[in-house]
Amino acid sequence: MNFHNYTTTQDACKRSGGVETADEFYRMAFADALAQRSGQFLGQLQNERDWEKARRPYYNVWPAVVPMLTRLNLDLDSALIQLPLPALCVRLPTERNPLTFDWKGEDVSIRCMLMGEINEGRAISILIDVGEGMTDGRGFVVPIYTYQNFRRQEGLTVEESLKELGQSPLSELGVQIPLDLITDCVRLCCTLCLLDNDPSIISADVLAKDRDRFERTGDQKYVDKAHRRGKVGWNVGRHIEVSPHYRRPHLMLAWTGRGRAVPRVVPRRGSVVHREKVEKVPSGFGG
Repeated sequence: MNFHNYTTTQDACKRSGGVETADEFYRMAFADALAQRSGQFLGQLQNERDWEKARRPYYNVWPAVVPMLTRLNLDLDSALIQLPLPALCVRLPTERNPLTFDWKGEDVSIRCMLMGEINEGRAISILIDVGEGMTDGRGFVVPIYTYQNFRRQEGLTVEESLKELGQSPLSELGVQIPLDLITDCVRLCCTLCLLDNDPSIISADVLAKDRDRFERTGDQKYVDKAHRRGKVGWNVGRHIEVSPHYRRPHLMLAWTGRGRAVPRVVPRRGSVVHREKVEKVPSGFGG
């Protein structure tokens, strides 16, 4: 299955013949954002730079697991939502994508989302890509993202923070994502931050030519090889989608760890048939 990927501002600049090095690009871009007094664009650049430094990590979220994660009630403190990495791309599938809506008679899908911290960790920025872009003076397409910020604060629940979401001042321009779908996108990002390191739910993504051998052996060398080649990612829900030994599970929010103080999204027991076969699949670096 193929997944959409995030295009950074630097990627778009490269296509238009701009600067090549990341350091040079972001130094110039930060100066422009400051001169324009654009806090949103500055936050986007910071998240993109963090994502670059982390080697562009991603989660491929398979279709079957999306509704399981977006319907969970997250009645827990919003401060407990912690990114597993400094920045992370959530990639949705190019086909059978559950996060799709109608826009003027055409089906439009949420392609991917880039998550990163902003405001000194008090919020998570989520840049939502629906394939929208604008053409610059040289004929190159520059991507346009929908901004959403998820506020983290002790005493404020995730559900209360989700209720604060609204359309941005720029939402009337271009494609308008329904508010309930925006809420689903942010909820999905929150639940991904809570995923338990369970191999039946999340597993490392490796090079295509090594995938079968990795599935058979679980050898860490295939993960290391993928990382050396710049492929730093994980599949979420792949085994739910394709494994004949796995019934569609009921995901639940469980309190784990010492004193049951750590919230984790886990599959309810009893959903695995022939569990000993499924557990041969390692989790890689699930965060």
